[in-house]
Amino acid sequence: ASIAAVRSQGYKGWLDAQMDRSPTQTGWDWLMSDGRFNTTALEYAQHGADHMIWKQLMTSSDELRKRVALAWSEILVVSTSTVDGEGPSFAMAAYWDLLNRHAFGNFRSLLGDITLNPAMGRFLNTLNNVKEDVNKGRYPDENFAREVMQLFTIGLYQLNRDGTHKLSGGKPIETYNQDTVTNLARVFTGYRLDTTGHVRPSNPLQARNPMRFDDTRHSKLNVSFLGTTIAGSTPGPQKLKQALDTLFNHPNVAPFICKQLIQRLVTSNP
Repeated sequence: ASIAAVRSQGYKGWLDAQMDRSPTQTGWDWLMSDGRFNTTALEYAQHGADHMIWKQLMTSSDELRKRVALAWSEILVVSTSTVDGEGPSFAMAAYWDLLNRHAFGNFRSLLGDITLNPAMGRFLNTLNNVKEDVNKGRYPDENFAREVMQLFTIGLYQLNRDGTHKLSGGKPIETYNQDTVTNLARVFTGYRLDTTGHVRPSNPLQARNPMRFDDTRHSKLNVSFLGTTIAGSTPGPQKLKQALDTLFNHPNVAPFICKQLIQRLVTSNP
């Protein structure tokens, strides 16, 4: 039926119709309506995420939105293997729904929302990431700071507009170093679950609400990375916005992200 629709409408007509189509039932709502996964017996079960994703991909009429969301899920990766705690299936559903909402939208908005998403917070350790304490030998976790650059925005090496590497002495030029990671990690401290409306396990909203900011756990050190300096006294949410804006406006983002979308939606070898 899908092939017949493309033949009838043409590529542009089919794409336009798909992009105008309203989103179908969310993964979250499907899990809630199933009646099994928001119970004490399955409160810590992960397999609901598998049932949810296959149901979404195989039966939803907004095929293109689901296909683009799947592409995003393979670039901005979160895995059930380390999304533990209460309601892991719902955490994954909330993340999947987020990708669907942003499927045809703006990358900066998507980047901001995945950063504060609880599933991403659990997966790459921004959740409960706290400021440094030199006396205890504690420093901010660097996991998300590294991956948001390496995998989600700019990649390892500086790129030309066509995606080829910029070279110096015949070798690729690195986009960042360890000092960049250490500085950026300070931005992603002080975020906790927002338990507003959360009733375990019947309504696990802490898996859906964006993480909330706790200033008492946030690093007040200055942040310098990729040519941007943010004063340590800057309020945490504003600091987060400035950091993500810096990444979003980096010249690598367009070729780095677009190539990956082309590989998943058009051809594997651009």
